[in-house]
Parts: sequence; C-alpha cells; structure tokens
Amino acid sequence: MIAAAALAGAVAVGAGGVVPDDPDEMWRDAGLRVVDRVTRADGECVSHSFGQVRELLQAVPCVALDRMLLTVTDDRGGTAVVFVAWVEFDDRDKAREFKRVEDIHGTGDITPLSGSLLRIADVPFTAHNYDSDLVDGVTVVIAEAENVAGGFTSEYLDDIAGVAVGTPRP
Repeated sequence: MIAAAALAGAVAVGAGGVVPDDPDEMWRDAGLRVVDRVTRADGECVSHSFGQVRELLQAVPCVALDRMLLTVTDDRGGTAVVFVAWVEFDDRDKAREFKRVEDIHGTGDITPLSGSLLRIADVPFTAHNYDSDLVDGVTVVIAEAENVAGGFTSEYLDDIAGVAVGTPRP
C-alpha cells in the first residue's frame, strides 16, 4: 500500500512537468530501481509501427522517434519491463491526432525495442498497462509496462506506465 501511494505521488510529479535532475530519482521516489535501459533514436516512425497507427503514420509522418526499454525492480524482487516512446511531429494537430488513435486499445502501436537488448526474453506488450501524454505541443509520449518476475498487479503496472510517461527524453 505504501509503495502504491509513493508511486501515485511520483505520477503526480511527472504529470506536473517537474523533471528531476537525475532521471532515476522519479523511480526511486516510486519505490523502484532502474536495473538496465537501452535507447534508440529513429528518423521515421512507419517501419517501427503497426496497425492503424502505422496507417496514420504513413499519411502523417513523424519527424523523430526515440524509444527506450528499461527494467525496474522493487525491494521484494519484482521486476517489470517498461517501454517508452517519444513520437514527435511538426504540427500540434498531427500530434493530437496521433495520440487520439494511439490511445484506442487495439489500433496498433509503436513497436517496442527487443528485450534481447537488455539480455532478457522478449516480453509481449499488451498495451493494457499503458499511459500517454502530449508534451511540448508536438511530442506524444507513450509508455507500457509488463511483468517479468514477481507479481505486480495490473493497477501497479498502470502506475508504473504513468511514471514512465514522465521520463525525460533521451
């Protein structure tokens, strides 16, 4: 219960736009520790997407895509894998339309980075533990979280995705 309250506080801080000097501070405040992370920057989005999201990106191309995969753990040995993507557009309306489509479950997604980059098995991302935000008017941040070990509840994984949306862009 205490960890969930701490996590909710970290989500509120992230949503308010306060970014800590140390990007891992927000995870520590949530009772989690970053174990490993990998990032990739891409100049386009279409080849890193699928479904209706891909169709939209073919018509409304992004100008930049940054993706991150990280693992976080709690003090009881639970581990989650977290995928974060920053999808940047050249126009506010394009960003809002992308977020509208992306936020509908089952419409496709940005393809997560492979777990092999973190020396873990690929974890299927279901988009059930998901959050998103529109930052700076033209960048949509999406985050998803899944269990690797332990027994994080779906609600807790949702909270983890909420923290991840506030992660500073690499």
